[in-house]
Amino acid sequence: MESPMEEGNVENIGLSSQRSKPCVFCLLNVSKYTCPRCKAVYCSVSCYRSEKHLQCSESFYKNCVTEGLVDLAVSQSEREKMIEILKKASEADDDDYEDSDEEGCSLADRLTGLDLDKDTDKIWDVLTKQEKEEFQKLLRDEQLGGLIEFWSPWWSHKETSKVEDLDADMKPDKAFPQLYKDIPHISQILKNSKPSSDLRFTVISTVYSYAYICRLHNGDHLNTPLDCANEVLLLCDVLDTTQNYSSTTEALHACLNKSNEDSSSIQASQKFSISIIKDIINIIEGPCTQKPLHYLLMALSDLLKMFQRAQKEISKDLKKEKSSNETLISQLKTQRKKLFRSEKKILFLLSWAQSYGLALRGCLQELNLEFCELSSELASVTNTKKQFENEWKGKRPPTKKPLIEVLN
Repeated sequence: MESPMEEGNVENIGLSSQRSKPCVFCLLNVSKYTCPRCKAVYCSVSCYRSEKHLQCSESFYKNCVTEGLVDLAVSQSEREKMIEILKKASEADDDDYEDSDEEGCSLADRLTGLDLDKDTDKIWDVLTKQEKEEFQKLLRDEQLGGLIEFWSPWWSHKETSKVEDLDADMKPDKAFPQLYKDIPHISQILKNSKPSSDLRFTVISTVYSYAYICRLHNGDHLNTPLDCANEVLLLCDVLDTTQNYSSTTEALHACLNKSNEDSSSIQASQKFSISIIKDIINIIEGPCTQKPLHYLLMALSDLLKMFQRAQKEISKDLKKEKSSNETLISQLKTQRKKLFRSEKKILFLLSWAQSYGLALRGCLQELNLEFCELSSELASVTNTKKQFENEWKGKRPPTKKPLIEVLN
């Protein structure tokens, strides 16, 4: 999983909310990006690095050193796996520990009460010297990835034969979602009117959010449906509001904006957020030309199941709560209504996709262009970051000497 701070704080790549304004540094070109620190809009990397913006850009690099464990936006299963990694380091070569005071205290005891998402400095402090060395060795040898089995999305599978069974030769982690059986025809929902052509942009936003959360939770999204459904709603305005989009770009960048908010619990790196565009393309294209809607219907069906399970989870919580706790009960009921409205919206989109889903293929070219443009900008910014770090010989800028030095 990508670190949330990796490249992500350099600039808000490709966000379109300010594109109609001129670049505040050169005043010549239309702005394309927004600095996440000072909110200045600019048109290119050269303007971002200009003298007028130097104080802000240098401020960012001063904070780059905080990248590391604190960057990780991990799921519960990943947190448990990280504890296992640390336990293995703790158990290795027990007799060689130099700190005798720490020998009698297990790693589990030392980690008690710490937040594995936020207390990364404290976690590092409670590790023994041996544990730190073991962990750093795993990191240097690139063995940490081997301790976590990464999920391969089912939509990455493409059929090579016209008669290939979609479920044939697939590993359990690539199991395909079941299609929702009772998809109503769109005419049953919209009896006296036709759906808006802009609904395809609503579907793009919804599918982006679904793929994002699936990858963020390493394919375990149905095991924590309530958390994941709430995270989908953080990314996707269209499911629980009257928000509409009028273009592919607008729909994409709305999701990108949400995913890169500093305060967001689902914030990930720019590279991760941009890569989801490729997932949308794969889902829209389907497994083969003979089944163009198969993956789209599967994705929306899986999302529908997530929201249905989330509502059941809240219903169980309501049964457990005592009637005296009226505030909590009211909050749970409000949340359940929100999930119910979103579920109905997903079912409506599923109905639309069944009849009009092929219209999304007209968005594929723009999706590919957006992916290429954003990836190119990200590569440029990453290169700029490396140049700064090479000049500084590290992630921090060198300490400036005082202009006036007091002599004794």
